[in-house]
Amino acid sequence: MSVDREPAQAADAASPGAQGGEHPLAPMFAPKGIAIVGASERSAWSWQTFDNLRRGNYPHEIHLVNPKGGEIHGRPAVRSLREVEGRADLAVVLTGPDSLPAIMDEAAAAEVRNLVVIAAGFGEAGAEGARLERELADRARDLGLQILGPNNLGFINTVSSTYAWTSLMPASVTPGSVGIVSQSGALGIFLMNYLQSRDVPFSHLISVGNETMLTVAESMDYLLSQDSTKVIALYLEAVRHPEVFIDAAERALAAGVPVVAYKAGRGALGARVTAAHTGSLAGDDRVYDAVLAQHGVIRVDTIEDLVTTSGLLDAHGELPGHRVGFVTASGAMCGVIGDVSEENGLALPELDESTVRALREGGLPDFATAQNPLDTTGYMTVNPAIMPMSQEAVARDPNVDILVVHGGVPATAEAAAMYSGGGGEQRKSIDEISPVPVIRMEFFPTERTEFARELRREGKAGFVADSFTRGIPALARAIRWSELRRSRETERPVGPPLRLSPDTSAQWSERQVAELLARHGVAVVPQQLVTSADDAEERAGSFDGPMVLKISSADVTHKTDVGGVRLGLRTPAEVRAAYESMIAGVRAAQPHAAIEGAVLSPMRPEGLDLVVGVVRDQVWGLTLVVGLGGVWVEVLRDSALRVLPATTAEIRKMFTELKCFPLFEGFRGAPPVDLDHLAEVIRSIADIAVACGDRLEALEINPLRVHGDKSEVLDALIRWTEGEPR
Repeated sequence: MSVDREPAQAADAASPGAQGGEHPLAPMFAPKGIAIVGASERSAWSWQTFDNLRRGNYPHEIHLVNPKGGEIHGRPAVRSLREVEGRADLAVVLTGPDSLPAIMDEAAAAEVRNLVVIAAGFGEAGAEGARLERELADRARDLGLQILGPNNLGFINTVSSTYAWTSLMPASVTPGSVGIVSQSGALGIFLMNYLQSRDVPFSHLISVGNETMLTVAESMDYLLSQDSTKVIALYLEAVRHPEVFIDAAERALAAGVPVVAYKAGRGALGARVTAAHTGSLAGDDRVYDAVLAQHGVIRVDTIEDLVTTSGLLDAHGELPGHRVGFVTASGAMCGVIGDVSEENGLALPELDESTVRALREGGLPDFATAQNPLDTTGYMTVNPAIMPMSQEAVARDPNVDILVVHGGVPATAEAAAMYSGGGGEQRKSIDEISPVPVIRMEFFPTERTEFARELRREGKAGFVADSFTRGIPALARAIRWSELRRSRETERPVGPPLRLSPDTSAQWSERQVAELLARHGVAVVPQQLVTSADDAEERAGSFDGPMVLKISSADVTHKTDVGGVRLGLRTPAEVRAAYESMIAGVRAAQPHAAIEGAVLSPMRPEGLDLVVGVVRDQVWGLTLVVGLGGVWVEVLRDSALRVLPATTAEIRKMFTELKCFPLFEGFRGAPPVDLDHLAEVIRSIADIAVACGDRLEALEINPLRVHGDKSEVLDALIRWTEGEPR
């Protein structure tokens, strides 16, 4: 394996400080001295690890450790880690689980504080393996050791020439600025090759394995401390330390370091809170979707998208706007561009009249349509100057923020000579003269040749997305990330938390929930608790117009299912009769339910009914769900999610994510919803949920009836966890 790098990188590679200062994990990922424990002529892992370090020009000592000593891989071996005391920061441990306690004792005695543990047979192997893994972590903490793994393949740091990787690697690796963290070691093997083929060089590849101690979140924290990191790419199956992950994601967003993630496992595991609709709306994968988007992590659908999006952001960083102009030489390309752009919500503005005029004056033939995307047509073979002229004209269009051109990297010296003779220098000049970023995309993916990679290494060619069908979605993601980053500068931060001490010793009735909401400023429909037919008849006289009567019981969750709701009651006599029949019906349907009576309220005029719920996710905690409510919640399942706490601005964005958003804008004569007012109301509900503490399992309002700038809770429930709080 040869390693290609700029001379300055090679000179600084031995110094972790050159990568952004001493992070606590620098001795792990940029160690000054490595010991291979379990080195053996018969071990493929041993041969591969030693060979990767040697061919990668590791600049410090490599110590081979085997209890038998002797000569291994052409070098003398030592019998114990104790013999390398003070000369190694890291041990790559290739031996099985049974040997680990003794090796850890030796490592602590030799002040080798960092271990990469390759062995499997821990948490992934069942209950007994999980117990062994807990013991491994406890022992490491007691000894002051840090473990990467177990059940991983190691890591690569191209910047410091540290290839502590126990499996195959490409023949050539170019140091770059994409830091990769993967919960799959095997994926890393194939990902390296694909990165090379797509010209996306990386700075680090960290395989975290079972994450006994170091997780994806801590690895992200380390990468953020490194000057070499411009983009972080993640392969995720789960998140172990959500608070650390969110903190790292937020710091990455603030620092302008995009985080791109492929999250495996999209199947929802079902609702955890069957009492509320909210749980069924917030499937596990949807919560991950919400968390990643909320904290600026770009989620992609495929590994290919992970590479393309990371490469584009590595090359161009934050983009200045969302209006994109395309220049091609093919009508077919324009058709693909139009379709894929529309699918991904990419804005293709019309060309300004001044641009159309410049194109015609520059030689664009009359039979070519001056539009966006622009097809310069095959006439460019007659007049090659049309392409660079068209690119410059569209780049200078006042309606365009980003220019995308069709192009690639020459595969051979002959192709490069042809490009420079016809259009190569002109294409290069567009980067120098364009007032907007210039992004290149191919029509179809083509394999990068070594000649093409050499042009990239020499800085004579830039990043090229391997197709419009991958490049345009990547561009759309990069634009959304850039806009989110800018919007954060104007968002009002989450205020000081509300403090409550609710009685969670028993489940609550709807009446109790309504009183809690009303006490803290949320408008609730007037309610009167009635406990007998006489009481119901008497209190009915205090309301004008039609009334609704609902059963009041903490044990009856879905009232309509047991006949616990009566609508359109107009007279005291109707209310009395409804009370008697309703109580009898509910008792028959749920004989063990504790019934405190019924709640009498006025009927409200029609409006937009929403479900507003907060449900506790087992990983991320309290999750806010907003969707179309009333009877439609189970039918349409149209909802948007955020993990709490969330700003009012974030909540306001949720409305536009709903398929039913046209209803908010005033449908068939209804007044438009005051989105700012509604966002404040939902923010208050979310604050109350957070203030309820760790025993809150779910808070749901269904419906919250909205009409213009007014909103009112018509029904609500709370569920508390049983046993220990989560």
